[in-house]
Amino acid sequence: MRYDAAIIGAGTNGLAAAATLARAGLSVAVFERAERVGGRCTTREFHPGFRASPFCDEIAPVPAAIFRALDLARHGAIFMPSAPLRSLGEGDSFEADLVGQRFRTEIQRRIAAHCAHVLESAKQPKKRDWLGRPVASAPWHRESWSARSLSDVLAEALSDETSRASALSAALDGRAADPHRGGSALLLLAPRAGSGTTMGGLGTFANALHASAQAAGAAFSLGLEVSDVRLAKRRATGIRLADGTEIEARAVISTLDLKRTFLGLFAWNELPEAVPRRTSAFRHAPATARLLLALDGVPAFPGGPVSVSSSSAAQAYAAWRTGTVPDPLPMTLRWVSATDPRLAPAGKAVLTATLSAVPYQLFDGAWTNEKRTALRERAIAQIEAVLRGLSARVLAAELIVPPDIEESLGITEGDLDGGEIAPDQMFAQRGFAQCDAGRTPIGGLYLGGGSAPAGPLGSCMAGVVAANAVMSDLTGGHLR
Repeated sequence: MRYDAAIIGAGTNGLAAAATLARAGLSVAVFERAERVGGRCTTREFHPGFRASPFCDEIAPVPAAIFRALDLARHGAIFMPSAPLRSLGEGDSFEADLVGQRFRTEIQRRIAAHCAHVLESAKQPKKRDWLGRPVASAPWHRESWSARSLSDVLAEALSDETSRASALSAALDGRAADPHRGGSALLLLAPRAGSGTTMGGLGTFANALHASAQAAGAAFSLGLEVSDVRLAKRRATGIRLADGTEIEARAVISTLDLKRTFLGLFAWNELPEAVPRRTSAFRHAPATARLLLALDGVPAFPGGPVSVSSSSAAQAYAAWRTGTVPDPLPMTLRWVSATDPRLAPAGKAVLTATLSAVPYQLFDGAWTNEKRTALRERAIAQIEAVLRGLSARVLAAELIVPPDIEESLGITEGDLDGGEIAPDQMFAQRGFAQCDAGRTPIGGLYLGGGSAPAGPLGSCMAGVVAANAVMSDLTGGHLR
């Protein structure tokens, strides 16, 4: 079969790209190796009667323009605002940080304004110089925060220590970074959360995207992996599936990360010289682990997220760099069944912990069952120090470390950001600096995932930007 666009991956970016293109009247097919759509936005039962989203509880906000354009509310995606992040105060009391919350809201407004600009720019024809060579858009990476440290920006914006600690915890939730290092302020502009929560977990949001794409006419192939991208004269002409089926397409959008796209779907000798060089230099910073707890009772715990670690972020980062799990563990707790009681049986609860600075590989080798058990017990003991009596209520505990995320989602080293957030890997410097809107040096191939320039800015952003670029290039005659 022949399509206008073939999309690799049915996570939120792939689904949003499919819905955008199909609504514009293009023929679109999405190919996903898993048996269901959603990627990290899934909800599953991890113990009989207990359900949770295994990889994250919230995602970065979905730009309002995308939410409206894809009619996601009508398809069942209703986000409820999260309670403000809390941290431990004197006497083990949970204190809400409203000042820090207002600061993060202001940052979200700043990101939203930039997202609107990026989405609109991607609809414009590809810029070319007088020789006909592609010209990238003006890079936002010149933003002053590319040289500033996270700690300096927070000290300047927030006067009290509680607010600074709260904002720092929110920026580093599930990450490892030295907040005193220049450029670390960019973490504020690459949110991991802020969307709010959906009834039924994040799987509900993925299902809404799927329904939107299907209603517009997008086709889906699930449970069969894409083995390679077909090339003719260094232009993508379609894809080949693992069973040998060949699909022709005028454009291909890959929502895989940079390394998975170019090292997994191409032979190196097929690629322009600059592509493998850039790909090999691209860095990942996996640091997220998750603990899902099924509790036989409702904890005395606030409904919103709570930061419970007193460890230094710089010390945690230093431990992570050496392949060591920091002690104590930086973590954020969320009582997810408080917002959605359907996630647990009546009178019981689901508590999740997002652990930060957990290495992909330990200094003494790969993760083993023994090492997983030790980390799970350490995390539960640390939570017990905050919530007395919790360990006696644990019916089941599932630990997910970076290699598990890699295996489940097919992302390099389990890096949920799609690449390290750093000055040389942010905004126009992400992906390929000489290209824009997710375009690549290979004609007809677009990046629509976390490694794309728009990837860290907001949920669905990279997919929709790539879709807009495809539509612009198709109508502008740049794809043949």
